[in-house]
Amino acid sequence: MNSFPLSNSLSVSVHVYRALLVAYPKKFREHYETQMIQVFRDSFRYEYHRNGIFGVIDLWLHTFVDLLATALIERLMERSQYMFSPKVILWGGVSSIFAGLFYIISWLAPNGGSFVLAFVLAFVLSLAGLVSLYSRLATQGGRFVQAGFTLGIIGMGLELAALWWGSASGRLSNMNRDPTFGAPPVLILSLGVVILGVGIVLLGVTSLRGKALHRWRGWPLGLGLLNILGGMAFWLVYYLPMSQGRNLWHLWNLIGGYVIYPGRLVLPGLSVLLGLGWMGLGIMLATDGGAKVTQPSPASA
Repeated sequence: MNSFPLSNSLSVSVHVYRALLVAYPKKFREHYETQMIQVFRDSFRYEYHRNGIFGVIDLWLHTFVDLLATALIERLMERSQYMFSPKVILWGGVSSIFAGLFYIISWLAPNGGSFVLAFVLAFVLSLAGLVSLYSRLATQGGRFVQAGFTLGIIGMGLELAALWWGSASGRLSNMNRDPTFGAPPVLILSLGVVILGVGIVLLGVTSLRGKALHRWRGWPLGLGLLNILGGMAFWLVYYLPMSQGRNLWHLWNLIGGYVIYPGRLVLPGLSVLLGLGWMGLGIMLATDGGAKVTQPSPASA
């Protein structure tokens, strides 16, 4: 089974692994590079003697995925040292309040361009709220909080990418004439909202378990669950019929003489609920921002 030389393959693998560790910040490497290389070397020998080349391939797959994820988290931590101050938390809370206002007024926009602009402003301002929440909880949950923050950033990135793609290509403005034309950005937008919700849920669980927040401790968890439900509803009401070529703006129902359209029900409802959720988070952070904030210590390997 072990048909290739151990010494040569181990030497090459260690050199490659050492080169990949450049993905981590310099300070992190100074603390943990020697130990990480030793663990990798021992794991390589173990997998080689136990499973041969297939064990080595499996080790590399797991090592590469873990390295990408943890290096990203450490880089975020390195870049975010400036975030841990009461002023940042306070202004992040204020931004979150304005984000909620833009969520609420977005469905009142008279055309597609104004709608997209309002949502972009809401996303950008809510990003400041996410940073503020992360800064407030960073000392409570270690990698659990870091994972939530990373997922939140990814989710918001997908949301902004979907809005840019849909507006730049005219996909969103052409939904009335050809629903399938706008389906891809709607799918990405729904996915982004769900991923953002999962990230906020992780932060919300930490908020409930820890003692960093003194008021409305369960609010972040509720906001995260609301985002998940909102993303799923957006996918169900918008993407599914659009992907099948059905026109969203056909009559859906007639209640009490009023014509009801699915989009005119779901979008305003989600916008208002999300707006209230982000406003509540902003009020919580702004009124709690004066509490002492301790900068997190470097994550262990």
